[in-house]
Amino acid sequence: MRFSCLCTLALIPGLLLAAEPKNETARQVRFLAVGELPPFRQEIRDNVRYELEPPAGSIPPREVVLGFGAGQPEAAPLRLGQMTEALKAPVGAGPLLLSRRGDAKDSEPWLRLNRPESGNLLVLLWRDARAGTWEKVRSLVLSDEEPAGSVRFVNCSPAPVGILLGPEKLILEAGKAFKRPVTTGVDQIFEVHLTDTTGSLKRLHSGVIVQNPGERSLIIVYRADGSGARRPLKVIVQREAVPAVPEKK
Repeated sequence: MRFSCLCTLALIPGLLLAAEPKNETARQVRFLAVGELPPFRQEIRDNVRYELEPPAGSIPPREVVLGFGAGQPEAAPLRLGQMTEALKAPVGAGPLLLSRRGDAKDSEPWLRLNRPESGNLLVLLWRDARAGTWEKVRSLVLSDEEPAGSVRFVNCSPAPVGILLGPEKLILEAGKAFKRPVTTGVDQIFEVHLTDTTGSLKRLHSGVIVQNPGERSLIIVYRADGSGARRPLKVIVQREAVPAVPEKK
């Protein structure tokens, strides 16, 4: 199977491909952590089963606090594979700081980014592969203003992948993204392929994109970071109604 190479939409951590903002006075940021949960652990005490806390660094912080160097910070729970609620962000470029709930005020932020000048933001998070712990996090900052009737593919993994979307075949390099229109109510078949050790493409994931009016989809390829993972990469599909534009204040 031959794939064409997609190289026009480069994304690297900390940088943004941003659409023009619709509202300069109301801005938002959301976070999505991707990865795998650690194995379930339990112990029996007095004939009662108790779930054990996951090992340190095996999951993201349960709650994060968002700050910008000034003003009142906001907090939100952070769960693997679940989009956070939209948090308010100030207009203009500047720092974007994410700390763990309970950290001392003078401690180093868990994540430090520079926010772009304008636009709503989506920050993808995953644990550093070499460190193998959520104590060291990696990130990718995207625009969060994709329109209804669209699908966006993002490759957060360290390897290029082949994408088959209807009749289209292309290579999506690591740290890149692309989007395509989706016809409402029509099934759109897609596949994700990975090159094996022999150089051959093997199907990693297959699925169907279907959207109702007013919806959009996000498909993320990420590294399988769990112990004993059978495949090196995994795919998560998020479908949602396009959020309403915040009212001006």
